[in-house]
Amino acid sequence: MRISTSPQERNKIIYDLFKEYYRYAKLELPKDMELREFAFQPFNSEIYVRHLSFANEEELRQYILQNVPLHLYYSSARYQLPSAKEMEEKGWLGSDLLFDLDADEICKLRVRKFCDGIETFSDCQGIEYAELDNECVSLMLEKAFLIRDKLKEDFGLQARIFFSGNRGFHIRVECYGDCALLDSEDRREIAEYFISPPDFEGVKIDEQVTIDPKRLVRIPGSLNGKSGLRVMEVLGGFEFDESLSPFSGEVIFYSFVTSTLRALNEEIRLKKESAIKLPASIGIYLTLKGLGVIKAYVR
Repeated sequence: MRISTSPQERNKIIYDLFKEYYRYAKLELPKDMELREFAFQPFNSEIYVRHLSFANEEELRQYILQNVPLHLYYSSARYQLPSAKEMEEKGWLGSDLLFDLDADEICKLRVRKFCDGIETFSDCQGIEYAELDNECVSLMLEKAFLIRDKLKEDFGLQARIFFSGNRGFHIRVECYGDCALLDSEDRREIAEYFISPPDFEGVKIDEQVTIDPKRLVRIPGSLNGKSGLRVMEVLGGFEFDESLSPFSGEVIFYSFVTSTLRALNEEIRLKKESAIKLPASIGIYLTLKGLGVIKAYVR
């Protein structure tokens, strides 16, 4: 058992668990990774570290272990000089095509609000927690598969679907040739086709993600720092549950709120200023949602 003695860096135990995960994690990197800009958000900081470039996976892994990321990305764009500090100096060579589906736009989520740890229906500056269930996940996946199929049927493009690691799905087309060189206006037309299509039920996508040819995308196999869940490709069936987390064992979770809520499809009863033993996957998830802190981790 390890005891956390400091609340710094969000939670020292989670920092250590993320670092251990990245020591052996299988990250899916682009074949042309030397042409991509890499970026990450460190623990305990709102500022992103950008304009990074790596020649191979081992070089990236060594950097990650020395600078443990809360979030980890590479660019949808390819550049001549991806480490250049100014965008106009990078030398744009083309970009992949992206679509983003978010539960906030697709579903009516149940949002729980807590003021001083007590649930309330009034506006306050307290903690907010949005419950995601499998019904919403199924609806988002239905939309994601629709976009994937329409991209193939109507545009001749092969797309893949990825779970974002939190509350959404990403659809990605690895683009070369004419597809890669689409400018923002071309991409806007494609986005609008899916938002207001002539021949089916439109899909609410984050239009800016599709329009912008220089977006950052989450690395498959990395962890989402808002949940502790893996970013992963979706090939068929999908359940929003503990299987999405790489973390086993149990934790002692100290709650900031009193509530009965759902987390990773499990009902959890919490009491403010009380500790409870939880599966590590759920304890990490609730901590990153701001509902408490992990006091101890047991393998």
